[in-house]
Amino acid sequence: MLLDLLRIAGAVLLYANILIAPGYVLAWLINAFEFRTRSIPTRLAISLTSSIGICPVLTYLMSRGFPAGVWLLYGSAVIAFLILLFAAVRHRAWPPISKRRTMFFILAAAWAIFAMLTLSDLQLGHRLYFPVVTFDYALRADVTSAITRSGIPPPNPLFFPGHPYPLRYHYFWYILCSLVSQAGGHQLSARVSIIAGAIWCGIGLMALIPLYLRFFQPAGKHNIDRRGLIGIALLCVTGLDIFPVLFVELSTKKLIGSIEWWNEQITAWANVALWVPHHLASLIACLTGFLLLWDTRRKPNLPHRLLLALAAGCMFASATGLSIYVTFVFAICLGVWLVIALIRKQWTHGALICVSGCITVLLSIPFLLELLGKAGAAPGGTSQLPFELHVRKFPLLLAILGIPAEGWKSSLVNLVSLPLNYFLELGFFFIAGLIWCGRLWRKRRGPDESQLCAFAMAATSIVVCSFVRSSVIGANDLGWRGFMIAQFILLLWGAELLSEGLKSQGEVRILLVMALLFGAAGTAYDVLKIRFLPVLSDMTPAARVFEWLSPDDRLGERTYAMRQIYEQLRRRVPVNAVLQHNPDVNPQDNFHGMYADRQIAAETMSCGVVFGGDEAECKARIEQIAELFRNPAIDPASIDERCRSLSIDVLVVQKNDPVWPVTLSWVWKRTPLLANDYGRVFTCGSNTKPNLP
Repeated sequence: MLLDLLRIAGAVLLYANILIAPGYVLAWLINAFEFRTRSIPTRLAISLTSSIGICPVLTYLMSRGFPAGVWLLYGSAVIAFLILLFAAVRHRAWPPISKRRTMFFILAAAWAIFAMLTLSDLQLGHRLYFPVVTFDYALRADVTSAITRSGIPPPNPLFFPGHPYPLRYHYFWYILCSLVSQAGGHQLSARVSIIAGAIWCGIGLMALIPLYLRFFQPAGKHNIDRRGLIGIALLCVTGLDIFPVLFVELSTKKLIGSIEWWNEQITAWANVALWVPHHLASLIACLTGFLLLWDTRRKPNLPHRLLLALAAGCMFASATGLSIYVTFVFAICLGVWLVIALIRKQWTHGALICVSGCITVLLSIPFLLELLGKAGAAPGGTSQLPFELHVRKFPLLLAILGIPAEGWKSSLVNLVSLPLNYFLELGFFFIAGLIWCGRLWRKRRGPDESQLCAFAMAATSIVVCSFVRSSVIGANDLGWRGFMIAQFILLLWGAELLSEGLKSQGEVRILLVMALLFGAAGTAYDVLKIRFLPVLSDMTPAARVFEWLSPDDRLGERTYAMRQIYEQLRRRVPVNAVLQHNPDVNPQDNFHGMYADRQIAAETMSCGVVFGGDEAECKARIEQIAELFRNPAIDPASIDERCRSLSIDVLVVQKNDPVWPVTLSWVWKRTPLLANDYGRVFTCGSNTKPNLP
């Protein structure tokens, strides 16, 4: 655990070269938001959000054409950053930092420490517990290590039938994670680099809030430090999810893995930062790009405006590769605003939006062509199209009313209950949104331009995410992640309301206070689940609700043992070795994903072909692979031939595999490369000799 914390801290420091220096240089060159006259905190906030916006697409494009140039790019950015910083210090180019502004740095440091303790493996003696986010991080660690091994575009790390299939996934964030992993060498695994990346994404969101309050909201610089701190504090508040979650848990006497899993998610900000940093990075890139477009309205110089629009287009292109779902919804929001701007005869602003859109499409073409590559059907998928019309679900209400989940009755109930659904999911922000919309209605004849824009974008996001869902996999990532655009606007409005003081809110102030308290309690409960549900799974059957989390009360011991095996295996076998565990797992094998950093022949019985591959080729091979872990009667002498035909170099057998308890099986007749009480590892086939320790 201490090694994890030290390595994550080291990776956090390495990220500064990627997520501060390039954005600083860019913002200085184009003088975004009068960058050259701003204070240190403002410069750092602009630098971080600009780097998140600009670096993914630049790194992707350069990696495809000139991989060595990536290091040259970042090295040059760091040198230029140091020169500009030295010159600014020498000439005292920025105002002094106020005491209140030091709170932003304290909050960023507190978040970093909190996230490190939440996302690292928790060690209790010889037991080790990963956080619940491993459910998603296992795949992303596989993607990151594939980029490190193979470059851009990476192969699908979950399926290797003797030849690679190009990966189909929005993986731009994990390109940056791979750079940090490469810079750190053997000490920084893919898992460590994505944890550190999640920390920086959270800080990026914190930086974006005061930027929008300062440069987008009508109040501008008035009391900006207080408003900014209130906005950041609201990141700790979610909706009223704690009530339905406790109702379900008390009724079923089973714990839910996340406070978000009781319903179609409107995800708490803490959950977003910890679970899905790539979606959050896409939101930051979209909103930073739009803020640059908004800044063009104050620039009299047309060439300067075009520079800002060009930078915005690059950021939208980055967002496309960071999360196709967030960018899709944001593109619709931007299109709606473009129509409004043209109706209001804002021709220059509309033209600059179009320029940024053209740049986005041009830079995104290589990545979009990758997404159009062949892939199989995903488990849980419901359509061949990536999106489908669908009324946002309210499964708890349907269950209470005894109405089937599908059909016209359920659609009608889901439609009618949308206000209740959103009230429970948004809580304080639902009330704040109603108050703010009431103010806009009263000013409808002369609304502030920025607030008209904010309302249009929030309303568009809500409508799209209420009636359209993604259909590539079972999870509705479009409805869950695209809604973050509306959430961000509601957060800004909530911050403005609280900055006015609760007394000014009249009779609703008690309701606002209660919603804030229950929203903070919901976030705290969710974070506790992320950290301690795996620990509880060894203590009580009520927490043992997912087979992927733990099938028994030995998760801590098993994780400790399997991490030992995989960390030794990383030192013993070549980076291009193909590993194989029992594929008959659902949804994945967490230990391979988090600790192996190696290609696998077939991750599950569906081979992960949704991320690239041929379903027919998977079906032709998967039963042969699964038989190695099911059939104890396999002749040990035939293992090598089987591995050669299946392109496998290393077999990893675990204690819960069917062949393990049979003492006469091949597992106990063949000499392992590594072994402990929970796993045995065998080299096989045409594998090159393993490296010595």
